[in-house]
Amino acid sequence: MNDEVQKLVDSGKLQGRYGEPLSALEVGVYCLHKSWGVGKVASWDLLGDRIYLDFEGKPNHGMKLEFAAKSLSPIGPDHILAKRLENLDELKQLAQDDPVSLMQEVVASHGNSMLLDQVEDVLKGTVVPDEKYRTWWDSAKKKMRQNRLFVVPSKRNVPLELRPSDLNIEDGLLEDFHAARELKAKVAAVDAIIKDLEQIESPAEKLRPVVEAINEAASKSQRLQTAAAIELIAARERLQEVVPDLVEGLNEPAISAIVVENEDNLQGIIGQLPAAGQRRIYEAFEGAFGDRWSEVLLGLLNVVNLRGVGDIARLAVDRERGEELVEFLKLGIQQRSLSTEVLAWICKERRRLAQAVFGPELASAVINALERDHYDEDAKKSSKLQDVLMSDSLLVADLLEDASRNQVRMFARRLKSTPAIEDLNRNSLLARVIKSHPETQQMVTGEAAEEEPEDEGLIVSWDSLEKRKAQLEDIVHKRIPENTKEIAVARSYGDLRENFEFKAAKDMQAVLMRQKDDLEMEISLARGTDFADADSSSVNVGTVVTLKEEGGKSETYSILGAWDTDLDQGIISYLSSTGKALLGHGVGDKVELPSADSGSGRTVVVESIEAYVKG
Repeated sequence: MNDEVQKLVDSGKLQGRYGEPLSALEVGVYCLHKSWGVGKVASWDLLGDRIYLDFEGKPNHGMKLEFAAKSLSPIGPDHILAKRLENLDELKQLAQDDPVSLMQEVVASHGNSMLLDQVEDVLKGTVVPDEKYRTWWDSAKKKMRQNRLFVVPSKRNVPLELRPSDLNIEDGLLEDFHAARELKAKVAAVDAIIKDLEQIESPAEKLRPVVEAINEAASKSQRLQTAAAIELIAARERLQEVVPDLVEGLNEPAISAIVVENEDNLQGIIGQLPAAGQRRIYEAFEGAFGDRWSEVLLGLLNVVNLRGVGDIARLAVDRERGEELVEFLKLGIQQRSLSTEVLAWICKERRRLAQAVFGPELASAVINALERDHYDEDAKKSSKLQDVLMSDSLLVADLLEDASRNQVRMFARRLKSTPAIEDLNRNSLLARVIKSHPETQQMVTGEAAEEEPEDEGLIVSWDSLEKRKAQLEDIVHKRIPENTKEIAVARSYGDLRENFEFKAAKDMQAVLMRQKDDLEMEISLARGTDFADADSSSVNVGTVVTLKEEGGKSETYSILGAWDTDLDQGIISYLSSTGKALLGHGVGDKVELPSADSGSGRTVVVESIEAYVKG
């Protein structure tokens, strides 16, 4: 005990039990207080019953001797908190240069084991700025997991541990695996073994119990923790790849068997697997499902994330199912049924794996998908497609490279009016449309053009045009909103895997969006007419033509608009094969007409041509 402190005890001014604790608080000693944190003893005033300390942000703070003895705990100068008090700038630099060494000091100062909340208390806002801490910690955690001295937990309520520096690496790796309770922790331990495999002598012998333990844990867990069990089996397979002697007799359970048993729940299982580990389950499909493996695999395209889409597509191509992939994607584009993740992948892979399906029709499918997610309030939103659309400055030009003039204008119109893209992004995309197709500027900006060429278009009757507009109005303002409500109600029933109502509503959503897209395109191209000015000097739109087949009877057709076909009334569209064959011919001309019944066709003579008069 300090001599001066002993005098205080002897005189009765300080209780004897506080003599030793106070004596330990000599000038220059570092200490901790549960409220004020780390401090350093600056001076004593024993006669004045005071000890003075410099705390962080609280210099020269006085405390009564007895209170100081009860509430202060001395720490050594090598303790991380003592260093933080004296050499904060050095620690900040160490955090940037060598976070692993910093964390060794932090954990060692706390008995080689501490919770992540404690780590945060030591470093956040002091050594590492608040706003940078999360990014810094994520990077530091990855580096610690690559260092054999650390045991990094997957949960915050499990301590971060620092192993002894003289630990035998082989023993540490095996100990970590057998001590791991959770399946994910076992997976991490297996990956650590693979990384430091050269540290293990006789790996086939030493690791056989590890593989047996994996199989036992996976078998017990495959029903209640299916995804985690698959992840653990995948780790076993990675280990067996680097130690082939571990294969024989140790391949049960297999991922393929679990996949078959859980075919109806594959979407849910895959959603629980880390992105980097999903390919292993896809690779098991061929063994699991035989000849129909590619059908099952492609059926998951619309429910996986962007990385999953890429894994499935590459696997299909690698295993000679590329044609099936292309057909699936083409049909999905036509039906507007592809997810935004699949469409984003097609855009990114347009010069490689998706080259065969990339083209102008994809442009409309992209807008449809964005609007579909926008209208469906309960859908899980993905920004991947819009991110690709905005970040790839050449994408719009590539989408419209082989587009007809009307396809370009239709895309621009839809882009201009869609609520699914924010104003600034929309304007940026429209600027790219104008850059690649300057003729759209007047339509996009409203500026007058010196000479606006007339659109290619469809000739239609006013009646049929009004019917098309009414159909579009019904789809946009009635059927799509009703379908959105049906999806929300069906989703509320839960368990989407076996929810027939939800699947049916989503299928109808794809149909409605396709119909909306088609109607908008058709209406934008339509030029209404009453056929009053039809030229009857030859077969034209708006004429009535009488034909006679050699040795046969006469037949009469009214050649009207694109949407006016009514065979019972003898009305055919000018775009039909018969209409196209007759256009431009005069009275007395022989015309070869295609035959629906045979491949040979038939010859007719034009007997008369009259102007059509609406009845």
